[in-house]
Amino acid sequence: MRKLQYILLTLCLCPIVVQAQRRYSTAEAWEYRLAEVSGFSKKDVDNTTDILYGLHANQYTGSHHMFGVSLEGSWSSMLTNMPKVSSLPGGGAFGFHLLYEYQYSGILLQTGLGITFQRVTNLLADTTMYHEHMHDTWSGINDVEFTLKHYFYDRRDQAQQIYVQLPLYVGHYILGSKGIGYFLVGPRLSYAVWGNTTQQLVGTTTGLYERYVGIWEEMDNHGFRKDVPIERHGDKLKLRFDVLLHGEIGYEYTSAQRPNNYRVMPSDRVDCRIRFGAFADFGILSVCPGTDNVLYGVPEETIYDFPTYRMDHAFSTVDAKKSWTRNLFLGVRVTILFGFQGQERCILCDPWRH
Repeated sequence: MRKLQYILLTLCLCPIVVQAQRRYSTAEAWEYRLAEVSGFSKKDVDNTTDILYGLHANQYTGSHHMFGVSLEGSWSSMLTNMPKVSSLPGGGAFGFHLLYEYQYSGILLQTGLGITFQRVTNLLADTTMYHEHMHDTWSGINDVEFTLKHYFYDRRDQAQQIYVQLPLYVGHYILGSKGIGYFLVGPRLSYAVWGNTTQQLVGTTTGLYERYVGIWEEMDNHGFRKDVPIERHGDKLKLRFDVLLHGEIGYEYTSAQRPNNYRVMPSDRVDCRIRFGAFADFGILSVCPGTDNVLYGVPEETIYDFPTYRMDHAFSTVDAKKSWTRNLFLGVRVTILFGFQGQERCILCDPWRH
């Protein structure tokens, strides 16, 4: 009889034990902390959540598959060691990328495909060219010899490119008391598929006559002109394949979730992440094409005719063959990622599945 009483008492206590059970957790302590500031589900819940939302279970393993887009804007420059060419003032760049990101616990793996538009200006030092033993018959006296001087200054070479890019980044979350940060590093493969160039400068020609005193200038009948604006347009730079080293750090904002990140309704499965970050991209390889073009081309048969002068972008001339040129981007990036979490199955819930 007493054994029967023990058996009945044990059966009466079973509902209490079941009611007091908590979800079994396979999450590590680091993941538990991550769930407090990000959109990660965690298995362990506090007593308040147990009361309000019951006991739930899902197949969440700590991994996420996220899809999204990123927009970025940056100051950009084409750094170079080419003589008489300055890397300043640079310019700007804007990029748009479609992204896929795999997350496991705090580890981030990101790739995708996108395009970046870049417009960069490089300043060139002033250049002087002399043409000796020129002949002028303006006075009716044959073989009046002089030295013709070309002076080019205020030159600005501008290049525009559109790159197709493939990011390959790895990163990690940074936990803090005020929220969650992140960092990403890795290569960004880049190739220019479109572009054009513009060269703007000012030219002046003067003549030094050894048989006369001083320098002759601003005499159109002799071909001497002062402060003539010159502008030339050319094809895109034939830049080489580029590999940029990417570094990024920022803050992540996670869409609002149920208490303790529980997703008890189908609508709560959508996971949205918004990131605000600062980044830097630096070219590992030199993209300087270097051709047989000349920096200044002055035809002898039209030596006084400014519209016939030829100028090519500094990086597409023979002068650039022995130099290197590397891309630099410094800017900000906004990333929006979307994913779906596994819907939870209610084990101990009220009639409203809480």
